[in-house]
Amino acid sequence: MDIITKDTIQDLIENCHGKAVTIYMPTVQTTREIKQNPIRLKNLIADVKNKLNEEEMSNREIESYLAPLSDLIPDEAFWQSQNEGLALFLDKNELRLFHLPERVDEIAIVSNTFHITPLIPICQGEGNYYLLSIAQERPKFYQGSKYELVQIEELNLPESLQKMFDEFFEFHSHLQFHNRSITPNQQMPMDRQSMFFGQGGGDDIDRKAEILNFFHRFDKALMTYLGGSNAPLVMAGLGYLHPLYKQANSYPNLIDEGITKDISQLPEDDIHQLSWALVKNQYQTDVKQALEDYSRLKNKNDETSENLETIVSAAWFKRVHTMFVAKNSFVWGNFSPDDNTVTIDDKHTSSNQDLLDLAAAQTIINGGTVLLISQDKIPGNATAAAILRY
Repeated sequence: MDIITKDTIQDLIENCHGKAVTIYMPTVQTTREIKQNPIRLKNLIADVKNKLNEEEMSNREIESYLAPLSDLIPDEAFWQSQNEGLALFLDKNELRLFHLPERVDEIAIVSNTFHITPLIPICQGEGNYYLLSIAQERPKFYQGSKYELVQIEELNLPESLQKMFDEFFEFHSHLQFHNRSITPNQQMPMDRQSMFFGQGGGDDIDRKAEILNFFHRFDKALMTYLGGSNAPLVMAGLGYLHPLYKQANSYPNLIDEGITKDISQLPEDDIHQLSWALVKNQYQTDVKQALEDYSRLKNKNDETSENLETIVSAAWFKRVHTMFVAKNSFVWGNFSPDDNTVTIDDKHTSSNQDLLDLAAAQTIINGGTVLLISQDKIPGNATAAAILRY
C-alpha cells in the first residue's frame, strides 16, 4: 500500500500539465482471478480514448499519450503486486500510480485537472497518523492508517531525531537507576518504581525538570521531522510521562487521549488496534463537531451554504473553512474565476470537470477541511455544504 497524505493530494492538484487522465479501479490479488486486472484497465483505457477523441486528437496522438497506461496491461509482475484498488494519474509529463488499501469504484475521467476526491478518505478519515512510543528501553516511531501500522526504522530517521532516540536510552537508564536508589520498597516491580516517580520531594522535582527539558529537545527534533504534516499523533507510554510530554509538545495534532502503558512488548497488531481506535474516535468526533458547527452557524447571514455554485466560488477564492461532500456523487460543469460564474452540465465531457472535486481540491489547497460523508448526513441532503470564512 502506498502512503497517501495531504501533500500527495496537493501535489496532484498543483502539478498537472496538459490533459489530465484519472483512472480508479478495484483490483484482485488472488492468482486465479488476477487476469481480471489488466482486462479492466484495458476497458477503462478504451473509455479514455473515446473521451480524447472529443479533443480532436488523432489516433496516433492518443496512442502515444496513453502509452504509459497501455504498457501496464501486459506487465505480469505489476499485476501480481496489488492491493484492493489502484489509482492512476496521467498527464503529458508522467504517470503517477498509487496502490489503494480499499476497493474503489471504476472511474475514467479526462479533464484539465486530476480527480482527487476518492483519495480524501484514505488521507483523512481512514488515513495517516503517527504513533510515538516512549518505551522504557528505546522510543519507537510509527506511521499508520486504518489498514496498517509500520515502524519507521532507525535508518530512515533524520540524524537529529535518531540522536534523541539514542540519548533517551541512556537518559532513561540513568533515571531508572536513580529511582531505584530512592524507592522505599526494593521489591517493587519496575513499572511501580516508575509510578513512584512524581510522589514529591526535591529530587523528584529535579527529575521532572530534567525529563521536561529532554522532551522539549525531543519535540524540536520531532517537529523538524514531521514538517507541515497535519496527521494525528498518538503518544504511548507510562501514565506519568503524558502530562510532561504535553507540556513540551508543540505538534498541534497530538491526540489528547493517549495509550497510558508501555507497549514495547506488545505484538504490532495489538499496537495498531489500540492506536487506530483513538484516531478513529478523534475523526468521528471531528465530523460530529463540524456538523454541529454548521447547524449553529446556519441561521447567521452568509456563514454557511448548501448551494454548489456559491461553494465552488467560495472555495476558489479561499473562503471555505469546512466542506462536506457526498460520497460517490458527481456534478459536471465548469467554473470561470474571471467572471465568477458556474455552469452545470448534464454529463461529463473532456472539456468539463466534476465541480464537487474542483471545490474540494481548492478547499484543500487553501487550508480548509474536506469531509467526505454519505449524502443523508449532509445538511439539506445536498451534494455539498460548506462553512464559510471571510
